Amino acid sequence: LNIQKLRQSERLDDVEKEHLSLSQEGIRQMEKFIKELLDFTRVSELNLSRFSIEQILDESVKTIADSLELKKIVLEKRYEQGLPQVVVDGDKLRQVFLNILRNAYEACEEGGKITVSLFLYKEDSGNKIKIEICDNGCGIRDEYRDIIFEPFYSTKPSGIGLGLPNARKIVEQHRGLIRVREDVKNGACFEILIPCEGQK
Repeated sequence: LNIQKLRQSERLDDVEKEHLSLSQEGIRQMEKFIKELLDFTRVSELNLSRFSIEQILDESVKTIADSLELKKIVLEKRYEQGLPQVVVDGDKLRQVFLNILRNAYEACEEGGKITVSLFLYKEDSGNKIKIEICDNGCGIRDEYRDIIFEPFYSTKPSGIGLGLPNARKIVEQHRGLIRVREDVKNGACFEILIPCEGQK
């Protein structure tokens, strides 16, 4: 608050204002780090309700729609029709999808492509909704595949390394699974499996 007040002073020159702006940006980065660290370490209960995965995924896509448009990234949806609703924490799953979509956006060059797929996945242990978020960006090097879900690992210069660990924690709270497909030659593809029957 003191920095914000100082920036409004007419006695400051441009260099001093720039230094204060840098300080504010540093504070924003620290706030982001603390929030992600608290999210990762806090054991929070799920606020369960009945949702369609399509709705949660579409809301996540809308959040980054402007960024995709600016970078001329095409987003293709492949949704199987008539999927059952699931009992999940909508806000937390939205956080998972948004994290992976942002990673895909950052990995893509201008004019790239992101494909979002939804379909029913049948297993002996029960039916699941399978979500795939794939991009044609820079991909994930083989040596990184086993550690990208580990806390504090990041290939981004300003990355904190808690986005994907938080995503895995949330998915596993839903008795689901998140993984990176290994058969993708170009780009990266994340798979998320969420049980249809919800929590037990």
